[in-house]
Amino acid sequence: MDRDLAQALWQAPLPDPAAPARALCKRAARMDYTDLLAELRRLQGHGLPLQPALADALSRYPWSIDLAALAFHAAPGAETLARLGGVVQQQDRRHGVLAWAYWTLGDAAQALKTLANLNPASPSYPADRLARAELRCLAGSQAKGIAPDTATEIAKEITAEITAEITATIAGADGLRLSLLQSWREGGGDALFRRFDLESSGFPADPALWNWLFEALVTEGDYRRARHALALATERLGEDHPDVRALRIRMALDAGDAVRARALLDDRAWLDDGTGGSPPWQWAPRHHAQHLRCALIESHSDAARARLLDHATRAHRLYPANTVLHGLWLTARERVEDWDCLAGDLTSDKSNFLLNASTLSHLGLDGAALELLSETAQSPPDRRHQKRLLRARILLRLGRLEAALEALDPAPDPAQDPWPQRADRAYWTAEIHLARRDPAAATAVLAPALALGPTRMGLWLNAARAEFMAGRFAQACDALARFDGLKTAQLGHRPAADLRNRITEDAALAVTQGRAATDSPGLAARHFALSPPAFRSVAGPAPIPRLVSHYWEGRRNPPVERGIAAWARHHPDRRQQVFDRSTARDWLKAQAPTLVDLFDAQSLPATRADLFRVALMARQGGLFTDLDEYPRGPVDAWFTDASAVLVIEEGYGTIANNFLAARPGLALFTRLQARIARELARTADPYPWWHSGPAQLTLEALAALRDPHEASGLRFVSQAEYDRCVATNLPFAHKHTPDHWRN
Repeated sequence: MDRDLAQALWQAPLPDPAAPARALCKRAARMDYTDLLAELRRLQGHGLPLQPALADALSRYPWSIDLAALAFHAAPGAETLARLGGVVQQQDRRHGVLAWAYWTLGDAAQALKTLANLNPASPSYPADRLARAELRCLAGSQAKGIAPDTATEIAKEITAEITAEITATIAGADGLRLSLLQSWREGGGDALFRRFDLESSGFPADPALWNWLFEALVTEGDYRRARHALALATERLGEDHPDVRALRIRMALDAGDAVRARALLDDRAWLDDGTGGSPPWQWAPRHHAQHLRCALIESHSDAARARLLDHATRAHRLYPANTVLHGLWLTARERVEDWDCLAGDLTSDKSNFLLNASTLSHLGLDGAALELLSETAQSPPDRRHQKRLLRARILLRLGRLEAALEALDPAPDPAQDPWPQRADRAYWTAEIHLARRDPAAATAVLAPALALGPTRMGLWLNAARAEFMAGRFAQACDALARFDGLKTAQLGHRPAADLRNRITEDAALAVTQGRAATDSPGLAARHFALSPPAFRSVAGPAPIPRLVSHYWEGRRNPPVERGIAAWARHHPDRRQQVFDRSTARDWLKAQAPTLVDLFDAQSLPATRADLFRVALMARQGGLFTDLDEYPRGPVDAWFTDASAVLVIEEGYGTIANNFLAARPGLALFTRLQARIARELARTADPYPWWHSGPAQLTLEALAALRDPHEASGLRFVSQAEYDRCVATNLPFAHKHTPDHWRN
């Protein structure tokens, strides 16, 4: 790496990004080919313009395949591809370079055609043969240009051919890696695990092989085997090997152990040059990525988040084409910057539409995300797959279930999909079936996926929800136990019981004890999940007050102010009030003095907010919404002829408390206030969601629904209806701090 250029890029954007290429052009005549190619590659690695230096180099070395490839990657298109193809064909060597270029443009068939008739006498024959084997493995049934709806038997025949080619022609660690890849893509995680268990004791000391294997095991969620793979890699490569150190850091980061990760990172920085640490502009991209992942866990203050963004910005400027660093940069911006300004940048940048669309969706801007995803830029098959998944996820959240299924674009015979894609499709297809309240269909999709991917945590969570909705609570608890076991292997300790554990175990226990749904949050939630109540309007009494209230403790950062402004902008005829800990206490002292001591006794902001919001709704009514709920437009239409508006959560059917609307004096909220006060008074360490939030609200909502008088005017909004009008649970920075109720 050109250290002066790297240092300049680290310190600030170049005043003239094209200046290094012009300077290189002037001194190119005094350089040999190898040095000139290296300099051009450095410029490309930094995302800097290559002209006029590249044009001059191409004229001096028209035979160079590497220079032609540089030109293609700098500006992928027909002209640069044709030049690369011409040079490769003329010299009859390095056909793999051309094939990967076609793959980059999403043309798998042409990539494979390029490698169809290789010349054994070519000096690049071994490398080209390796490229052919890998591309055939990645392409699957496309290896012979066969359509996706081809019979499974033909697909299996092709798989056998690919396996035979790898076994017969690719020797050493490369052949082993491709053989493992083929087993994984054909037989899922289960096939990979069998081979790992049987063969890993004899795997060679090849860093690339161990890096790939570790990543594959982590992708499958099998941290037990990943730890074993790390131990074997350490044994073969040595504790001080940079890849082994990086894998140890990765394991600590995946476990959320920032202390250990930071110690390892600092130790690696010391070992990099043996003198006390390399400056950050000399770090490799992986080192930056691991530092930033660690900083994300550590950034509990505004100052720490500012340092995080500063480093992420500099690292992205140094390696702008690195997608991992790009994603971390966007995450850091999300934690610090004004989201409206960030959204403007994201929508105007078409070159990174997948990452940008994902971030827009994360910010609740699903319409803008879908617009970006409509871009038709050519891309490799794996990116097209990720694009389909993201589009399906957004459409699902907006309640467009048929469109979400269509976006997944499943093959007529899903068994032909390579395994990682098959697992993704199974997960999201099950999610859509669960949103349709069809647990049987979800289970039918999940069963074969879990057979091939028994350590995929997301699949077990889906299976638990499907069993819960089907009323098989013991099986739901078993599925969650499988998830908890896998999570324990990842974290190194058993995770705390989450809302899904509590709601499922409560339902199972209620059935055993013979409790009614009105006495069981789990059974009450399942009632709402399966049978969303129809709205029965009520006319006559006063409408829901035209008032919108919020609660926020601490400094109002830009996302908070953005939310306050949005609720005011979309509801200009509603009086808005924002309470903090002090003003909420003053309100309770005046309106509900018996709750003041209980309010003061709460150690978590979440339980204070829960207690206050229920008292506010019981006495004052109106609309109460958390500030990580962002309105896409006005929500007044829900209030017509309604005495209360409640939202049924998608996960387990509980009633959300992040959005509440009601007339004052409703028995539902009066009872709920008393219930929550009892729960908090007798619980030393309350879990907000259970003791003061949705679990308790769900019980009282069901009781109100079963009273004919109270049921009139209760409007229950589905999660999909709600998401179309309000972006929910936005990624506020405080959610990543130790004092958040879920951490």
